[in-house]
Amino acid sequence: MMIKNKKVDLRLKTLKHNIDAVNECNNDTLKDTVLECGIGYHKKYPYNEETINLFNKHEALQKHREEKLFSSILNFTQTFYSIKEYLVKEYPSKEVIIENFFSNEKVKMKSRKEISNDLKHNPEKDLKFGIGEVSREIILEPKKRIEKINMRKTWFYSGIDAVEYCNILFRELLELIEINFNESE
Repeated sequence: MMIKNKKVDLRLKTLKHNIDAVNECNNDTLKDTVLECGIGYHKKYPYNEETINLFNKHEALQKHREEKLFSSILNFTQTFYSIKEYLVKEYPSKEVIIENFFSNEKVKMKSRKEISNDLKHNPEKDLKFGIGEVSREIILEPKKRIEKINMRKTWFYSGIDAVEYCNILFRELLELIEINFNESE
C-alpha cells in the first residue's frame, strides 16, 4: 500500500493503523471480562463489598473496551474520508473516479462518505452498541432450509456491523488506489 504522494501516503498509513486498532479493539470486546476480572461462573458469591467491587471492575472493563472500539471506528471513518479530499486535491485529473468511489457507489446501501458525515454531523445516525445480527447464512438441503444467524454485541451503524463496514471500506480503498494511483504515474 504505497502511493507516491507523501500527504496521501501518510494518511493511508494512518488509516492502516486505524483499521488495525478497530480490529484489535473489536477482539478485546469479544473477550470474557467476567473471567478476566477473576469471577468464576461456577462459584457462588456472597453479597458483600468485595463481590460488588469485582462485578464493578468487570462492568468498567467492558465499558472501557466498548468506548475504545467506538473511538477507533470514529477515527477510522474520519481518516478514511479525509483521504478523499487529499486525493481530489493531489490528483485533480481523477476527480470523477474519486467522487464516484466516495459519493456515488454504495456499500450495503450507503455511500462511502455517508458514514463519515453521519458520525460527524448526525446524532440520529450515531453508532449504537448492542446485540444484533452480523451475518446470516441460508443452507438449502433437499426438503430442508437451514438458516444460521450470527448475533454479536458490537457497534452498529444503520443496522450494519461497523467493524465489518470499516474493513470493507479499507479493502476497497486499497483496490481503488492500486488500480488508479499506481507507482508508474
